[in-house]
Amino acid sequence: MSSATPEFLFVKPGDYVAIKNEENYQNNKEKTKNYWVGQVIACIGGARNPSSWTLFQVANIDNGEITIINADVVRKILKPSES
Repeated sequence: MSSATPEFLFVKPGDYVAIKNEENYQNNKEKTKNYWVGQVIACIGGARNPSSWTLFQVANIDNGEITIINADVVRKILKPSES
């Protein structure tokens, strides 16, 4: 994998990924960054190129919450699926 190629392009359903979560707090004008781990349920392609992922449906492994995230917030594939 080239260093210029974003890692999220290699994500497959079943992968465990590290996801960056940014929140802006209005009170103190601070931007905090934290990360959480999710398991990818589905990969959603873009309109221009359906095989280039733009969204992922993921399950948060801590609380089971299922959400859709933008592909660019995936920072790392932690454990690839066994397929």
